[in-house]
Amino acid sequence: MILSKFGRRAGVAAAGAALALGVSAGQASATDTNVGAWNTSSRCDNGYFFCLYYSPNHAGGMKGYYNLQVPTISGNFDDGHVIRNDAASMENPVYCDVRTWVYPNYVGDSNYVMGGRGGNLTSRLRNNEASIAVDGLYGGHDQYDQCPDV
Repeated sequence: MILSKFGRRAGVAAAGAALALGVSAGQASATDTNVGAWNTSSRCDNGYFFCLYYSPNHAGGMKGYYNLQVPTISGNFDDGHVIRNDAASMENPVYCDVRTWVYPNYVGDSNYVMGGRGGNLTSRLRNNEASIAVDGLYGGHDQYDQCPDV
């Protein structure tokens, strides 16, 4: 009886350890892709820190953000489409990197654009984005990054 209780506890502990390793391995393998393919357009030039678009190539509905970070994307594009998990491109009119993640609270695969650039989201993030922020706290790729700390 004591041996069987010990065996069950050891099995539960091993399963818990394997699960913990799997979670950390999944987070460690997240991809981060620069999607900046064009210079920013005048659509995202009204004091916004970043913009998301319903369609590729900064077309369709737009949502511009005045805040530096959005831990969980919500709301609608200006054409009425829901934003969360429905954007195809992003744009960055400021002089620092802007990044969007596949999960809320800046977790998982991400796409980024450097200052003054825009681009189409990769297949992993297109219609699958959940958070977005100006870099600072999250590490930039641009050596001339002038981002505020967020």
